[in-house]
Amino acid sequence: MMPPELASSPRVYVQTLGCAKNEADSRIIVRSLMAAGAGVVGDPEDATHILLNTCGFIREAKEESIGAILEACAGYREKPVLVMGCLVERYREELEEGIPEVAGWFGMKDSADLGRAVMGHTLSGASHAGLATYPGSGAASKTYAYVKISDGCNEYCSFCAIPAIKGSYRSVTTAEILEDADACLAQGARELVLVGQDTAVWEGDGMDLMGLIDLLAADERVRWVRVMYLQPDHVGHAFLRYMSGQPKLCRYLDVPFQHADVDILRRMGRRGSGSTYLELLGRARRLMPDVSIRSTFIVGFPGETEKHFERLLEFVEKARFDHAGGFVYSPEEGTRAASLMPGVAQSVAEDRLNRLNALLAGRAECEHERLVGRRLGVMIDSVDPDEAGIGMAAVGRTAGQAPEVDGVTYVEGGLPEGSGPGDVVSVIVNAAVGYDLVGACSAS
Repeated sequence: MMPPELASSPRVYVQTLGCAKNEADSRIIVRSLMAAGAGVVGDPEDATHILLNTCGFIREAKEESIGAILEACAGYREKPVLVMGCLVERYREELEEGIPEVAGWFGMKDSADLGRAVMGHTLSGASHAGLATYPGSGAASKTYAYVKISDGCNEYCSFCAIPAIKGSYRSVTTAEILEDADACLAQGARELVLVGQDTAVWEGDGMDLMGLIDLLAADERVRWVRVMYLQPDHVGHAFLRYMSGQPKLCRYLDVPFQHADVDILRRMGRRGSGSTYLELLGRARRLMPDVSIRSTFIVGFPGETEKHFERLLEFVEKARFDHAGGFVYSPEEGTRAASLMPGVAQSVAEDRLNRLNALLAGRAECEHERLVGRRLGVMIDSVDPDEAGIGMAAVGRTAGQAPEVDGVTYVEGGLPEGSGPGDVVSVIVNAAVGYDLVGACSAS
């Protein structure tokens, strides 16, 4: 039931599409709306306004966002539908003309206009002062939270539209990051997942990323800190050594290599090579034999031949990724790669994707089977039987399993007395099932 104090206030239902960075943006908007007096509800039927935070990165993401906009306009004709995010920043004129049912379009810097559309006045900063949660608020507690530490990018890869959408790289200030983290921790998060376009190069107030992590880890509420989107060129020995020694930093490397063949990497506007990438992984594993490594790859890039692709497969075989995925190249207007030739036939690209993903899955299964019999720390995410499954006491994740993108760990039997979501318990792994693990608690 909706609290009485919300009945006369604007009530916003927020739907977030796209990546974890969008989730962080949505949360900041939610806090600003709530601080301004709006309610944020978990059921669109209870809302006075529908707000969609969109993604415009690749074709599939654009199609998903447009489909969600059309569905919201058709399903809630009596309510203002507001649309924000990357898709608007990139295609505002076309969207305004093509979907006139939308009540307002808001780009990356239009939060003030968004505030006026909902509240009748400009939103203040993202302060969480007075933030409350209530059933159906859409602010339900999770054990993890995405904390955005940067935006934009200076790398200008030939296939990527991010610099055109978000501009040059800029670090979120230390004060803003700490405020955002504090709000997340106050709502029950115990793992902070740092996200941005290129997290490794963050700096502010005379600190680098390692100094920022130390600040966050000093909060006694924090169990784990995880860093995502580490561009391989910027992961140096000092950071790897730091990761091996900071007890709250997950030994987890999320490095989007994209390819391994030098010719294709240069056409992509990227540095490095398969051999330098293997050297990076070797250094990481020598310092941290238990490190978990995630990556992504693009197949069917213009000019990719079967020989180029076979070099990628050879690299993947040697790299032994714990988690990885492949994608078919998506030509994006406004990027340099969109005009590159020769193109790769869709059928060829899809065949290569199937072969790559099969190899990635097979190698990941081998890596996960090596964990059987080991004792690992597992953060409990849920003790809900519907989520944990029949016969399981809980579902959680190891430090090597990032939320939402990797597998999970199912805990059999019981949990230590007094433990629950957000706690890290000691689990002996007794089975690997695909990307998931199964284990039972043990005395640490």
